[in-house]
Amino acid sequence: MEQKRWYVEGKVLCAGIQKAVSRTEEPILCLMKEDKITLVAVSGLRLVVSWEAQLREPVPGNLVFLIPPLVAELLSSEAICTQVGIELALQGQSVMVRLTDHLGSYEFRWKSDFSTFSGPEAFAQLIQVPHTLVTVPHLRFSDATHQAVAKLGYMHVDQQISPAKLAILIDLDFGRLLVNGQEIFTTESRHYYFDPRLVIRALEFQREATLRVGITPLAGTKRGYLSLLSSDGDWTVHCALMSIDRDTQQLYPLPPGRNR
Repeated sequence: MEQKRWYVEGKVLCAGIQKAVSRTEEPILCLMKEDKITLVAVSGLRLVVSWEAQLREPVPGNLVFLIPPLVAELLSSEAICTQVGIELALQGQSVMVRLTDHLGSYEFRWKSDFSTFSGPEAFAQLIQVPHTLVTVPHLRFSDATHQAVAKLGYMHVDQQISPAKLAILIDLDFGRLLVNGQEIFTTESRHYYFDPRLVIRALEFQREATLRVGITPLAGTKRGYLSLLSSDGDWTVHCALMSIDRDTQQLYPLPPGRNR
């Protein structure tokens, strides 16, 4: 099998992996296409987070490989960050990284085993940025979300509604954004419900004063996904959340720790 080689800027690769490592203990998916690099982390079964940046030097073709946690720790080290350029080689499932300094060359290899990467069934769609996005102040969206969560707490305690039947309704119709906490009744066109904890979780990734928000229907289903995008320096952060409906009221439990 032919071995393919690429050269990428160590500082860029290191910065992206550092961001992903701080948010997940699972394998990280790396995608390179032309002049863009994307690092993807799955947080539980309904939240996908990606970081995308421009490459100074475009890569020929597409490059896709998986970075196991231990390798991610190595690639996020100072030794990688200080490299002007590093060599990547891919042959089947085998990935190689070669570093060069004044003392010589060093390389390490690992197996890019995609069977260890578990994402939502609509993963390929969730990493796509919606064509239509509305811009809203981060604080306004965050306040609306926390008010919706407070409302859900009231409904659970005072109205004795099971938490498994409560969610945040997010409606993006005619460019107007509605965020409301309520009981799940039905899924209408462009009306989608989301796990309140995952909406809060997604907001933790966003640092910019403004957010770009979009909702994309998933073909062949009544479900969709919510996209929250913002900038973090040279990187674009994209959080995509799968909606829930009456057939997927599985709000509890969520895995513990950072991988929720």
